[in-house]
Amino acid sequence: MRTTSIRPITALATLTLLVAPVAGARAAAPSTSLAFFVNAANDHDYGMHSAIPAGFGDGEFTLELWIQPDDSFPVGSTGGSGQLTNWSDADIEPYSTGSWWFEGNFLLDGHNNNSFGNGTFSLQFYGGGRLRWLFGDGDCSCAGGHWSVGAFPATDTPSLLDGQWHQVTLVRRWSGMSEAQLELWIDGSLVATQTSFNRADMRSWWDDWSSFPANQEGWFWGAEKQAAIGLLSQYEDYKGPIDELRFFSRAKSTVEITTGWNQPVAGNEPGLVGLYRFDEGAGTQACDQLSPADCMDLFRMKPGHWSSDTPPLGAEIFSDGFESGATASWSSVTP
Repeated sequence: MRTTSIRPITALATLTLLVAPVAGARAAAPSTSLAFFVNAANDHDYGMHSAIPAGFGDGEFTLELWIQPDDSFPVGSTGGSGQLTNWSDADIEPYSTGSWWFEGNFLLDGHNNNSFGNGTFSLQFYGGGRLRWLFGDGDCSCAGGHWSVGAFPATDTPSLLDGQWHQVTLVRRWSGMSEAQLELWIDGSLVATQTSFNRADMRSWWDDWSSFPANQEGWFWGAEKQAAIGLLSQYEDYKGPIDELRFFSRAKSTVEITTGWNQPVAGNEPGLVGLYRFDEGAGTQACDQLSPADCMDLFRMKPGHWSSDTPPLGAEIFSDGFESGATASWSSVTP
């Protein structure tokens, strides 16, 4: 049941052909991103996302987003006074203990804290700036309760604490007769995979969140959800902007990912069911451009949470497989 980590690669076998956007469609460049900052105890900034786009999670899927973790903060232990400032250096082998995933900075906390294996969907920094995907589809009867899709040891993949924007792609792809392959890609390179023997309809947990604890329904961006709502005074969280959050109701092919990871979207791409561009530039909500009534509510956001720094869409793919064309610092704008 241990995770499979894969050193970054630049190409894989073709699974399907690329599908071109509709002729004449224009992809808009992002104007702002959503930034999260270092917090004091009991004062975590976060985005609460309870309306996961319809069509995402019932079968194969792809989730894409851009991130720029703030590398001005140190790497170190988060077990004491450095919990709010440090990027966690913990790198415990997945499934080796029941608490192997407890230490790490939550970019996204979608944990079902009543039952980690049922509906959890989280992204967490560990091992000095590496990212892993924690996923509970009801199949993992392992220590810790959910799957890990991330490099182990962490040094098998580069740290993302380099001041640059990075693109993240998560895929659930059917394989074999009844298996699902979970894939984590960074900047068009495959970092890790994990096989599950379940093809659960994740909407059974996400449509009404009835099995999640009260006040913890949904995905919490930028913070650990129990700290966000005050059940814990503090926990290690994410610092930096995010942008271009895209939900697809299909598993993108390896060719699409390796050749198109850094490209903008027009909004009419095949299977695109949700698109958050964070271009609002003001206010306490970020909304789905495809379903404007579905919004992420923003809480305790610090001044400047609408950032003028945005991903370098269309940037060159560099030889190390990881994007490195952005400036090494980011700025923000106050609404």
